[in-house]
Amino acid sequence: MKKLAILVFATVLFSSCSEKAFLTGSILATVKESNIPLNKIQFYNDNGLILEREMSSTDANVKAGALVFKNGKSINRVSLEKQTPGALLKEEGDKLFVSFDNPAKESNSLIFAPVLGERGEYFYQLVDETGNSTISRLNFEGSKYLVYNEKYEGLTKSVTKTPRVRLMIMKSSLNGLKVNSKRMKGNRVQ
Repeated sequence: MKKLAILVFATVLFSSCSEKAFLTGSILATVKESNIPLNKIQFYNDNGLILEREMSSTDANVKAGALVFKNGKSINRVSLEKQTPGALLKEEGDKLFVSFDNPAKESNSLIFAPVLGERGEYFYQLVDETGNSTISRLNFEGSKYLVYNEKYEGLTKSVTKTPRVRLMIMKSSLNGLKVNSKRMKGNRVQ
C-alpha cells in the first residue's frame, strides 16, 4: 500500500509541469496519513459552472451573483470561474464541503465526493446533496439552482450536459509530506 501511495504521489508530483494536481482518493489518503490538516490546503476547481434560478417578483433579495432580467423575469445567476480558490469548511464521511464564495459558510459551499474516473482512480468531483454526480440542480444559499456549463450563454436551456467540476490542489501543499518506506527482503524456503 505504501509503495502504491509513493508511486501515485511521485507520478502526480512529476508527471506534468502544472502547479496543480487533481485531488484523488489516493492523494487524499496520503495527505491524511501524513497528518496534514485538510483545512490548511488550498483547493481549486478545474472547470467553471453557472448556477441560475428564477426569482419571483416579490423576492428582491439577491444573496449572491447578479440579477438578470430575461423576458420580464428576474434571474439570479452565480458563476464559478475555472481555477477559483476554495476553502474546506467541513468533511462529512467521504464528502468535502468547499466554499468558493466570500464569506465562506456552509450554505454557500459545494459538495465534492469521490467519483470513479479514468483508469480506475477516484477523483473528488462536484455532487449534489445525495452524492449523485449527474446533477442538474444544486442547493446554494438555501435555494435550488439549475446548473449549467461555464460556456452557457443563455441561448439554450439544456441542462443535459452536466458540467464536470473536480477539485485540484497545489502540488506545493504536498512538499512537506514525509513518507516512511521500507523494502521487504523476502524469505526463502529452506
